Amino acid sequence: MNQNNEFNDEIDLKNLFFTLWGGKIYIIFVSLISVFLGSFYLQFAEIKYTVEYNLKPVDETKNSSSFSSLGGFASLAGIQLPTSSSNDFNIFKELITAAEVSELIFENKKIIKDIFRSEWDETLNNFAEPSKNKIQIFISDAKKLLTRNKNINYMPPNPRRLAIFIDKNIQIHEDKETGFLKFSSETPKPELMLSLIIEATKASDKIMRQRYIDFSIEPLAFYKEKLRTARSREHREALAELIGDEEQKLMFASRGKYFTAEPYVKPSISLYPTAPKRRLTLALSLILGLFLGSALVLLRHAIKKEN
Repeated sequence: MNQNNEFNDEIDLKNLFFTLWGGKIYIIFVSLISVFLGSFYLQFAEIKYTVEYNLKPVDETKNSSSFSSLGGFASLAGIQLPTSSSNDFNIFKELITAAEVSELIFENKKIIKDIFRSEWDETLNNFAEPSKNKIQIFISDAKKLLTRNKNINYMPPNPRRLAIFIDKNIQIHEDKETGFLKFSSETPKPELMLSLIIEATKASDKIMRQRYIDFSIEPLAFYKEKLRTARSREHREALAELIGDEEQKLMFASRGKYFTAEPYVKPSISLYPTAPKRRLTLALSLILGLFLGSALVLLRHAIKKEN
């Protein structure tokens, strides 16, 4: 019984092979059309390059706080002292996509104009809602009909829109082994995107820097008051050393080029386009053509067999 089933299966496979072989002209024709369409798509597809920017925490010896060594005294007085830890680097990462960072980037009018180029009206010398063609109007009306969404008034570029743009177009990856950050983006405008990434990291670093400066004023005043009233020599020496370290840190925060994160390699733009992937697109087009051609031949054979 099993031998008969195996024999029948073998006959079916042979019939399938001969059916496909008999329709090889159709399969080749459909495959050629599919490859042609894939090639046609590549002619008009948007060419994109990959941008990468790598950051590491600023040297801990430069960016470490000494407040924790005598934090007990401050806690008794109800003063919360600033600390520097790996959390600063995590906050720096989260700030990149925050509107707070976008507000600082918005001061660079040139980069904002380049990002929202399609909305810039030269005659008005300002941003305005771009006009829609008939196809865009039809698609917009269809979406409204299907989703029942109301008309949304045009919103000119603002920090919130920029924050959404950054979150959508810039990927941030953290190396689990080193803890370093990699910023990457696949874009048709690599120079513009690289400038945006650099501006965002600078703005985030600036916010972290200013927060530390503002936060350290009260604790430093507390330590100086303790130094004035301290009686023991050891206590005064410890407080003086602590104040010196923190004032050095404040000087670094005020004048240093980087405070929380710094690049450890130069930013890079891929030498060749990374999208669309031409070989993969053509290979998938060929596979799709073979599949559709085979399905057409088998369907044609089944219809003939029924008739």
